[in-house]
Amino acid sequence: MSEYMSISKAAEYLNVAKSTLRNWEAEGLITPLRTASNQRRYTKEMLDEVLQGNVKASKPKKLLTIGYCRVSSGHQKEDLQRQKDVVSRYCEVNGYQFKIIQDVGSGLNYKKKSLTELINMICKKQCERVVVN
Repeated sequence: MSEYMSISKAAEYLNVAKSTLRNWEAEGLITPLRTASNQRRYTKEMLDEVLQGNVKASKPKKLLTIGYCRVSSGHQKEDLQRQKDVVSRYCEVNGYQFKIIQDVGSGLNYKKKSLTELINMICKKQCERVVVN
């Protein structure tokens, strides 16, 4: 059974900085295991593969840009449409692959369905950026 190393121990084993391991992960050169608390864990075999140069970079997937639009009430549907048009045009001009998420409800209410979806996407690193008008 393989022994799992923290990022500090793995960096020491490879004689590199912890930031180097994070960069290699972002480039797809290494994929550490994650604990329940989202900490990186490495095996000696995994690190030896990197040392031997047997790992090829995978092309990182392109993440979506999320356009978030919100109005306070249903009476503001025209304003919501204007926001969606402005955010869409901005994303198109900048060449972003995007998705528009919209909500109708008070800014003081944090239990809006689309806002919760947006927060979950951010926490799971499923989007590259958020555009708000």
